[in-house]
Amino acid sequence: MRRETDRWLARAITPHQLSALVEKDLKFKQFLMDPSMAKSKKLAGVKEFCQGAKFTPITSNFVEAMAENGRLRELPKIVLRFEEQCMASRNEVKCVITTAHALTPEQLTNVQDSIKGHAPQGSKLKIETVVDPRLIGGLTASIGEKYFDLSLMSQIKKYEAVLTAPL
Repeated sequence: MRRETDRWLARAITPHQLSALVEKDLKFKQFLMDPSMAKSKKLAGVKEFCQGAKFTPITSNFVEAMAENGRLRELPKIVLRFEEQCMASRNEVKCVITTAHALTPEQLTNVQDSIKGHAPQGSKLKIETVVDPRLIGGLTASIGEKYFDLSLMSQIKKYEAVLTAPL
């Protein structure tokens, strides 16, 4: 079964590519999300889009079925869950590291080494880095269901709460 799924994924457009295609074209995204449009008109537009994007028959059928059932608004959520399931089947864990400034390769390696102990035994980390200047300093990390907040901003908020609390 897994070999069959891997073969299908190799031929088909990935869920990430599908959502990127939808996100890239604002006009098409509005077309997909418009609840007032007739289903027949929306289905014809989706079929045309699938043919133009050269989707495999499986992907085309999936997107068309979503259009027929009025579920195109759910496409980003479905894509996210599908990616999570694919990662789980490959024993990968998504890890998002958010810092105030971009990390150097050495810093990233140190953070990765520190985080490995919090990932499930035998899993591979799929690391994504994000820069958010609002953190001021430090970092936040989410590993699967776990979340670590080691940012300066969270410390400042804690101290503000203590200082503003009534005596």
